Amino acid sequence: MLVAPSSLMSVSLGASPCSLTGAVGEASADGLLQALAKVPGPRDRRGVRYRLATLPAIGVCAMTAAGHNSLVAIAEWAQRCDQEVLARPGCPFDPFAGRYRAPGERTLRDAFAKGGPGALTAAGFARFTAPASSAAGGLSPDGVPERAQRRAHRAAMPAPEPAQLRRRAFAVDGKCLRGAVRADGTRMFVLTAVRHDDALTAALHEIGAKTNEIPEFAPLLDAIDDADLREAVITVDAMHAQKEHARHLVEDRHAHYLLSVKNNQPTLASQSRKLPWGKAPVLDRSRDRGHGREEVREVKVVFVDGLLFPHARQVVRIHRKRRPLGAKKWQSETGYAVTDLPTHQASPAELASWARGHWIIENTVHWTKDVTFAEDASQVRRHYTPAVMSALRDLTRTALDRAGWTDIASGRRAHTRPDAALSLHGIP
Repeated sequence: MLVAPSSLMSVSLGASPCSLTGAVGEASADGLLQALAKVPGPRDRRGVRYRLATLPAIGVCAMTAAGHNSLVAIAEWAQRCDQEVLARPGCPFDPFAGRYRAPGERTLRDAFAKGGPGALTAAGFARFTAPASSAAGGLSPDGVPERAQRRAHRAAMPAPEPAQLRRRAFAVDGKCLRGAVRADGTRMFVLTAVRHDDALTAALHEIGAKTNEIPEFAPLLDAIDDADLREAVITVDAMHAQKEHARHLVEDRHAHYLLSVKNNQPTLASQSRKLPWGKAPVLDRSRDRGHGREEVREVKVVFVDGLLFPHARQVVRIHRKRRPLGAKKWQSETGYAVTDLPTHQASPAELASWARGHWIIENTVHWTKDVTFAEDASQVRRHYTPAVMSALRDLTRTALDRAGWTDIASGRRAHTRPDAALSLHGIP
């Protein structure tokens, strides 16, 4: 028979067993509950049965198992858990029923509607802030010869020595939560900042119904600590090529920018195209083959002084040519970017690496959420719930990635047992 703890809230938050066992597939020595315990609680203390850290922890553990992408699925996962499993994340003990209580779908919905997605993301960033280790080998962490794992291993083996990057970089981009529609018919968007090195989400901010990404840019970066943002490079798409953003980054946050330039800034775009590119040499060239196509990128850089954009020092021209493997005809496109870094602080190879690294937010973060976690199919829409669910998907994806899973879908299939999911997240 189960014995009730001395207090309904007394389940241990001790050290994670990950640091003791060193088992394959574990993400971090710091447990998920310890990180979530620092998230401020917006609920009234009266009548609270579940600790605030317990509910998102159950959400993350349930999402770790394949197929649990919705609030209903998370509640069903919790209902199927054994009593010993429910005790580990801190579910309360009912002395009358003699059992630990599993949260229902309504409990999760009410808690997530009041929670702050930015605080959850900050807790995850603090937990995983140490840089990720190098790429995994040809086998998945559980020893299965998984195809995506082998492909990533082969791609890393013959790769040339990458450019020596002297600065951290963060990519900022917005995402539409297509299934989450407000009562007035407007769609929900979130703005995200992701670290280039390892696709770690540093900040997430929900965009209000009567605004867009541009005014939310500064509040998003305000969620990142000065120690992490100072002297870092922020890469953004053309929507955020705004003079106010450039001034905020350089003057207020002491950071740097690499902004894509398009016709939404007609003066800047016209100036960029009229620079003497015919006389500028190609300073960096790369060629890649993969996904059924071949791509060649050539980078030219021109130093500028007096450009009609705050703090601009270099303009980058990236000419891309691609063709399907075996074809003879190339398709080409040319893009421009502007940065405040002078030539002695940012080499052409670094600029090319940052420009290409910006796409990690689309190709790794957003793609994984949509395809592996079915984020666009989620129709939850109450208050903060869509953004909180998006933050929980980030926490799950990052934990699996840090545990060595190149293919997140394969990692989810390997953690269908609740005890395996809790051990992954360092819940003793």
